[in-house]
Amino acid sequence: MAGTSIYNITYFDHDESVYVQFLACNFACLGCVRRRYPGCHIAEGAAKGGAAPELLDVEGLADVLSEARRTLGLRRAVLGGWEPTADPQLCNVMKVLANLNVEVALLTNGYLLDRALDCLPRGSTVEVGVKSLDPARFSSYTGRRPEDLGRVLENMELALRQGLRVVVETVLIPGFNEAEDVEALAAYVASRLGAGTPMIVDEYIPVPGAPWRRPTLGELEEARRRAERHLKGVVIRSSYTMRPKGRTYTLFPRRRGEATRS
Repeated sequence: MAGTSIYNITYFDHDESVYVQFLACNFACLGCVRRRYPGCHIAEGAAKGGAAPELLDVEGLADVLSEARRTLGLRRAVLGGWEPTADPQLCNVMKVLANLNVEVALLTNGYLLDRALDCLPRGSTVEVGVKSLDPARFSSYTGRRPEDLGRVLENMELALRQGLRVVVETVLIPGFNEAEDVEALAAYVASRLGAGTPMIVDEYIPVPGAPWRRPTLGELEEARRRAERHLKGVVIRSSYTMRPKGRTYTLFPRRRGEATRS
């Protein structure tokens, strides 16, 4: 059985989707939200206890998702967590999703995206997170070389040329990635991918060891307004504006005695 780095699968009933979280990553981002919220109570507890979280193999993934489709309905799979493209089994994961005929959205830092493009069904969504358009700041935030930013940006364009729907995401970080930086990224995206490219401005969530504060709603709205000078579809994704929809069920991992629905 082929092992993956999948450590959590959560089901959302409002749109019949699953969020599949991968533990692998090839960046070391200073502001990574997973440092504060691993996204899974099992993984968090295991990390505190020094034990490795339970990981799912490809065959187990097929079983979990097939059961979800049969009992709950399944239309969409979002692949995220840390970094899905760092998992060597990603193409086999894609085969499972293709067999289930579900819509796919891949959340990625973009660096290894070129290796995954042939696995993604045409028309899939790729959300590429760009930490900074400045190579030096990109490097200081991600732990990568400054020149690695070029590969991320090239892979965004490559994904678009291969018929994928590209969404660009960035995080508003006061004192690091400000409204003017978000606007500069929007201008770059418009010039390279087109003014119709969707853009998400995420709220920075403070994490241990990082010096930055959470932006205000006003700062987020200013960043959106500036980005909208260049792009047509800019949205804010933040705790100020988002509200829970429907119910969520933990599909994997399941603790002994724990019901599927929560």
